[in-house]
Amino acid sequence: MRFLVFEKLGSIVSGGVEALVHHHTREWRFGIEITLNDPVFLRELDAVAVARVKDLVAGYDRTVHLPFYGLNLGCFDRWIADYSERTIRDGIDFCRRIDADRAVTHTTVPFYLGEDARDKWIGRFLERMSLLEAHAAQNGVTLVWENTYERDFSLFDAMIDRYPSVSFCLDVGHAYCFAKRPIADFVRHLGERIRHLHLHDNDALDDRHWALGKGTVDFGAVVDLLPHTAADTAVFELEADDFRESLPQIERFFGKIIS
Repeated sequence: MRFLVFEKLGSIVSGGVEALVHHHTREWRFGIEITLNDPVFLRELDAVAVARVKDLVAGYDRTVHLPFYGLNLGCFDRWIADYSERTIRDGIDFCRRIDADRAVTHTTVPFYLGEDARDKWIGRFLERMSLLEAHAAQNGVTLVWENTYERDFSLFDAMIDRYPSVSFCLDVGHAYCFAKRPIADFVRHLGERIRHLHLHDNDALDDRHWALGKGTVDFGAVVDLLPHTAADTAVFELEADDFRESLPQIERFFGKIIS
C-alpha cells in the first residue's frame, strides 16, 4: 500500500524541495497529496509555476485534493452550484497538468440539511456529480468522493445508483467525529468502492487533524478493516510537525504495509 502526506499547493510553490523534506524519513519515502485549498491561488498560477510543481512531484506517488471550502454542488442557488462545479473542474484540469490520476473531492453536503430539502439537494448534486465524473474521465483522472458530514448512507447509495462505478475516499477522522458511528459501518457498506484513505486523529468532538495517538481513533481497527476495501493509497492529512510526531504510531500500525 502506498502512503502519502498532504501538502498545500502554496507551500510547494513557495518552499520547493524544502517543503518535501519530511517525506523522506527512516527508510520510507512518502508520496504527496497536493491540497488545492485556495482556488484563487490555483487560478493565478502561471504555466511556468505549474511546470515547476510538476517537476518537483514527478518522483513521488501523487494525488490531488480538489478545492472544498464553501462549495455546494447541490445548492438551490445556481450561481453557487455553478461556481462549485467550475472550481472542481479547475482542480481536475490541474491534475492533468501535473500527471496526477487520482483526485479527492468532498461531496459538499452541508453540515445541516433539513429533511424536507434533502431529496431535492441530492437530486441537484447528482446532476453535477455526473458532469464532474465525465470531465474527470476525459482527463484520465479517477475521482474519489470523501465522506464529510454524512451521518447515514443515503447520499452514498444515491451516488452508486446514479454512477455505479463511483469510488470513495474514507476519511477516518470525519467518520469518527461527524458520523458518530463505527468506521467498520462505512467499510461494510462501501467495501471495495473505498479506494483511498485519509488518516488523522481527533477526540470524536471535532475535526482536529491531530497527530496519530493524540486522539482516540483506533488505528489498529482501521488496519484490520483494510482487506475489506480496495484502498491502495492512504494519506496522512497532517502538518509536517504533526506528521513527524506521528511517526512512532505510523510505524506501530502501518509499518508492515508501507510500500
